[in-house]
Amino acid sequence: MQCEAETDLVDLLWKHFRRVGFQAFAYMAPSRNGPLKMVSTWRGYPEKFIETYQKEKLYLNDPFPAHVTRYKSTLRISEIAQQAKLSRSEADYIRRMKKMGVTDGWIIPTFGIDLKIVKFVLGQVKDSSVFENANLLEMTATLQIAHRRLDELARQDEPFRPRLPRREVEILHWIAQGKTNSEIAAILGVAAPTVATHIKRMFQKLGVNDRTALAVKGVKYGIIHP
Repeated sequence: MQCEAETDLVDLLWKHFRRVGFQAFAYMAPSRNGPLKMVSTWRGYPEKFIETYQKEKLYLNDPFPAHVTRYKSTLRISEIAQQAKLSRSEADYIRRMKKMGVTDGWIIPTFGIDLKIVKFVLGQVKDSSVFENANLLEMTATLQIAHRRLDELARQDEPFRPRLPRREVEILHWIAQGKTNSEIAAILGVAAPTVATHIKRMFQKLGVNDRTALAVKGVKYGIIHP
């Protein structure tokens, strides 16, 4: 799968799985910009459902991805809805989902380059024979390969992010908290000159000349968080 764009790969996968009875396809991954955010790409689902899912942030109440992450195995949407202990908001999500025309399907977890779990949804199945005839092992392998390619494409689009050793990340964190070299040395149990040496190296790596700019760059590149 050497598609050069995520949309091309998603379209190819959707076309492939439609041939075996899965009329809809979705790719759901945690956002790189926030732990509670979800990035999702949809094909074949009702437009009203897609619009509502994004606009009202329904992923916060969607019980299916969390269950798949917990068990790290393929699960059928209808079985989760019937067996899982759902909160009121999760039960309301399922009710609204069905009302907007979403039917049964599989949610398949895969693991990326950094072991991040993403979920592929093969849905809008109306005939149970589709599940009986599908080769789940082969489908999972296809999606695993696709996930690796999607990760590669995402990394190509990412801005430059310097990698710092763990000790330098710790020092950078405390710099952002307004600590002096002596205070940082006491916190980490190292000598103050050692802290100064690490800071000098970080100045060079991040292309800055003062502590404030160093902290700003650290946040910008996602090395530390405010």
